[in-house]
Amino acid sequence: MQTEKHSSILISFAVIFFFSFPLYSQFNTYSPYTRFALGDLAKPGFAQNQAMGGTGLALHPDNRINPLNPASYSGLDSTSVYFDFGANTFHNTYETKNYTNTWWNMNLHHVAFASSMGKYLAFSTGLVPYSSIGYNIKQEYNDYTHGVAMDTYYKGEGGIMNFYAGTSIELLDRISLGVNVNFLLGKLTREREVNFPMNSTFSGITSSEFLNLRTPVFTLGLQYKETFGEKFFFTLGGIYDIRTQTKISNEYTVHNTFYPDDPSYLNDSTLIDPEYVLGEDTISRTLVIPQRIGVGLAFGIPGKLTVTGDYYMQDWTGSMGGENFETTKSSSMRFGAEYIPDAQALRGYHKLMTYRLGGYYSNTYLKVNDYQLDDYGITFGVGLPVRTLKSSINIAFTLGTRGTTEHNLVKENYGIITFNVTLHDLWFRKRRFD
Repeated sequence: MQTEKHSSILISFAVIFFFSFPLYSQFNTYSPYTRFALGDLAKPGFAQNQAMGGTGLALHPDNRINPLNPASYSGLDSTSVYFDFGANTFHNTYETKNYTNTWWNMNLHHVAFASSMGKYLAFSTGLVPYSSIGYNIKQEYNDYTHGVAMDTYYKGEGGIMNFYAGTSIELLDRISLGVNVNFLLGKLTREREVNFPMNSTFSGITSSEFLNLRTPVFTLGLQYKETFGEKFFFTLGGIYDIRTQTKISNEYTVHNTFYPDDPSYLNDSTLIDPEYVLGEDTISRTLVIPQRIGVGLAFGIPGKLTVTGDYYMQDWTGSMGGENFETTKSSSMRFGAEYIPDAQALRGYHKLMTYRLGGYYSNTYLKVNDYQLDDYGITFGVGLPVRTLKSSINIAFTLGTRGTTEHNLVKENYGIITFNVTLHDLWFRKRRFD
C-alpha cells in the first residue's frame, strides 16, 4: 500500500512537470522595459520567500524547499519528500507624463521536488522562471505640414526558464554545502513594424528578431548555523554563480510591404508581391552571464520567529546593449520576517499559521536613456498548514514600483499575488504489521 501511494505521487508530479513545459513557452507578462536585454529577471523564490521580501540565502528550513541556496536542501528532515508547485498573477499600472495604462495576467510559476537521502544528504530539482518579456507599444509621429503620419509598433513575447538540479550535504551539524546545475532554456521574440496610415502607397517595414538561449549555469552554496537550545539561532548563508560565457543565436528577418492591399504589376509581365523579404540571417554571438554573489543572515527563536536579510550583486556591464539601453552593475537588498504564534497549539488554527512580511530595494541590471532603473516594494503573506505543519498552502502579496516618469521613461506600479502548495510525504519508512 505504501509503495502504491508513493508511485501515485510520483506519477502526479511527472504529469504536472510534463505539462509545465508548454506553459513555460507562453509567458504572460507586460512591461515596456522587457524590450531590452533578457527582459524582466524573475523575482527570487517561491511564495514563502517572496512574502519575506525575496529572502532565503540564510534560511535552512526542514519543512519546505528553499530554491535560493542549494546548501539549504540538507535541512529537510530525514525520510521526507516534498513537492511544490505554484502560480502567480500580476496587476500593472504604467504612467508617463501624458497617459496611464493597466494590465493584468496570470502564469504558472514553478514546479519543484526535493527529498532527503539520509540524515546529512538531500537533493532537489525543479522548473522555475529566469526571465520573461511581453510588451505591445505604439509610437506615433505626425508631420502636419507635409501631411505625413508614421506609426511604429513594438511587440515582444517569450521567456527563459531554469531547469535546475542540485544536492546538499551537512557537515558537523553546522555547515551545509550545496551545488545547483541550472540549465537556462528559452526563446525571446521581438517584432517591429513601421507603416504610414495616411499614405497607402508608401511601403512599410516589418522586422523580427528571435533570440535562442541554451546554457548551464552553476551555483555554489554555503550555510553555517548555530542553535542555542530553544531560545536562539543564527545562520549565515552565501551563494556564488559561476560566470558563464555562451553562444546565443539571433535570427533576423526584415520584410518590406510595397502595396499593403493587393499585388501590383510593375509592368505587363512583372508582378510585385505585397510582401518582400529584404533581409534574413542568423547570427551567433557571445553572451556573458556574469558571476553573482549573494550573502545572507538569519536569526531568531527556533520554530517561532525568524528575521532575515540578503544582499546580492552582479555586474552585467558590457553583456548586452542596443538603442537607448545598456546593461550595468546591479545590486539588491532584501529583508523579511516570519512568525508562528504557537507551532504546538492544540486549539486555534490561527496559532498554527505562519505570518510573513518584508521589503526590497534593487538597482536593476538595465540602464535606459542613461538612467539605471530601480525597483522597490513591500511584501507580506501567510502560510496555511494542511493536516501538519510540513504541508501547507502559501500566499504572498507584493506591492512594488519600477522606473520613473522622468528621463522620458515609464513609471510602473505593480501588484503580484503568488500562490503555491507544498506537499510533504515520508519515504524509506517500513510499515510493520502484527
